[in-house]
Amino acid sequence: MKVLLVQPPIEDFYDTSIRTYPLALLCLAAKIQTIADVSILDFRTNRKPKVLRQHPFPDLDRYYREGVSTPLSFFARYYRFGCDYKEMKHEIATRAPDVVAVSSLFTTYSLEALEVAQCAKEVNPAIVTVMGGTHPTLFPGHVLKSPYVDYAIRGEGETPFFRLIVALKQGRGANIGEIEGVCSKSGAHLHISNIHVEGSVDLIPDRRFVNPRDYRIGKKNYTFFLTSRGCPFHCAFCGRPPIPYRRRSLESIEQEVLECLDADIQALDFEDDMLTLDPGYFRQILKLFHGTGLTLSAMNGIYTDGLDTATLDDMFTAGFRRLNFSLVDASQSVTEKQKRPCGLDFLSLLPFLESSRFLTEVHFIIGLPDQKPEDVINTIIFLMGKRVLLGPSLFYLAPNSTIFSQMVGEMWEPNIKLMRSSAMVPANPDLPRESLYTLIKLVRFVNLVKNVVDQGDGLETLGDIMNDQRFIKTPYSHEIIRVLLAEKRLVYYDSKHDGFLPEPHDPELLKLFFRRAKGAVIRGFKTMNALAID
Repeated sequence: MKVLLVQPPIEDFYDTSIRTYPLALLCLAAKIQTIADVSILDFRTNRKPKVLRQHPFPDLDRYYREGVSTPLSFFARYYRFGCDYKEMKHEIATRAPDVVAVSSLFTTYSLEALEVAQCAKEVNPAIVTVMGGTHPTLFPGHVLKSPYVDYAIRGEGETPFFRLIVALKQGRGANIGEIEGVCSKSGAHLHISNIHVEGSVDLIPDRRFVNPRDYRIGKKNYTFFLTSRGCPFHCAFCGRPPIPYRRRSLESIEQEVLECLDADIQALDFEDDMLTLDPGYFRQILKLFHGTGLTLSAMNGIYTDGLDTATLDDMFTAGFRRLNFSLVDASQSVTEKQKRPCGLDFLSLLPFLESSRFLTEVHFIIGLPDQKPEDVINTIIFLMGKRVLLGPSLFYLAPNSTIFSQMVGEMWEPNIKLMRSSAMVPANPDLPRESLYTLIKLVRFVNLVKNVVDQGDGLETLGDIMNDQRFIKTPYSHEIIRVLLAEKRLVYYDSKHDGFLPEPHDPELLKLFFRRAKGAVIRGFKTMNALAID
């Protein structure tokens, strides 16, 4: 039996090309490789993006525009990242699989995943189509109502998918409904299984199914890596399925590290939801990386409670050079309302981080329900005075989250495309879309100043940048920054009309930022250089 595992394309204003490694598909391949002829087809990675002239977000046209020149640039075009429909059909037909299993991780991209199933059925109606991932786990009925999907996997899929393949090979279709984690249909009747949780998480993905050079960070072959699965917390904004936290054995982790080295991997990104939940266990893991030469990162975000300077030293020795922390908000009241464990440990670690050789990026959310504009402003001002890069994340409605249930409930399907940060959906009356856009632009301005400050001394106040060629590289940049600093407005240069036009923004929010930031400093990202806001 030939089984094809597929990563689908996505459509959006942007894609994070260094976050596309198909780790879940490699786990499935490792599980079934003894019972099937299995291969992986990545329809998303290493393919030139295609500009889509029409997109489902007409309300965003005034924010995301082509022909705009500004040092505070944002999105401009809507793309398809990956294969088009014709190419997908050709690729599937060439491989002539018996089973096509599609990864559907995010609800907002689930329609692109369903396209793959449609392609498979159009190539050959006899192809068995399976959908797995977070979206089918949360909404199996939505997936199964598609005429192009035969089965949906709920929860962790290795064992359910293995049992499904065995049943299909043996012709035991009638018994498939007895497999936990496998959802099926018979006419209009849907059989919805419970969510499956793996008894052991020590399965090692087989990376021989992909070309390591297809996945690179800079000039290094990279891979995703898990040391645990699940999360014990239930933050109000998070929509993860109810999968419990479990740790892998150190023996299996050590074996996987050796296999990564054999597979010509040079960089490794931990994708755990809670990588550092148990600091003692984490430090044991770090010892396994000593001397490997691997560059380590955790772009999914590091949980700071329990971390100390000794652990951070161990992280540097193991291969970490850049750290990504998940702060959510600098206000304890905001994080408490979101049921987020407080990150006060991060604040106590900041002096050490600023004096260390780490580059630190701090992520926070803009637009949370109950978050006030001044909360976000205070977070920006606090972080801009530290030797860190600001990582803003626009709030979006995550299916299965507490906030999602309260605001959308069962009426989610018409809004399926809006469940993404680039849609800038206002979930808070105090932060309408123009305010969200203004705050993102402010963060881009702060990070831009940090970059200039890092390039050398000679700047004492924010006004000094107006005459600094490292910052003002074009005449239009000078005017845009002048207007922002002097008039507290956002404008951009329109190349088509050869003139400056107003950006949509919240002028009162800009005034609030500069009023509160007066006398504060903006410190570099790579150096402790700083300038004052006058």
